[in-house]
Amino acid sequence: MREESKMYTCDMCGKPTPNYREYSPALAAIVGVQGRSWCDECRRELRIVHEWENEQEADERMICPYCEGEISDSWEYEEGESEIVCPSCDRTFEAEISSVRTYRTRRRIEDMPDGWDGGELL
Repeated sequence: MREESKMYTCDMCGKPTPNYREYSPALAAIVGVQGRSWCDECRRELRIVHEWENEQEADERMICPYCEGEISDSWEYEEGESEIVCPSCDRTFEAEISSVRTYRTRRRIEDMPDGWDGGELL
């Protein structure tokens, strides 16, 4: 007996589709959604548009827009816009690089009141 796959709704045309891509927590924080669902037809249309525009989707990986090879040392590049030479096909392409910052703060222990025992401060 074959198990049925879960169905989603295409984010573009509203048709049912089994396609779903969950984003990493960092990317989800940037785009404001947990993932996306595109039917095969919409994926094909988007691929044609992106190939014509010569632009890859926003992704956590740097992908060459010519050969679609992943740039493994992408973390070495500075934030902003850069020209990158693909190590696979030796073609130069433009990349827009952005990052997400998170902050964790805490009080300094030496600034806590004398006699503080780790409980709540009043």
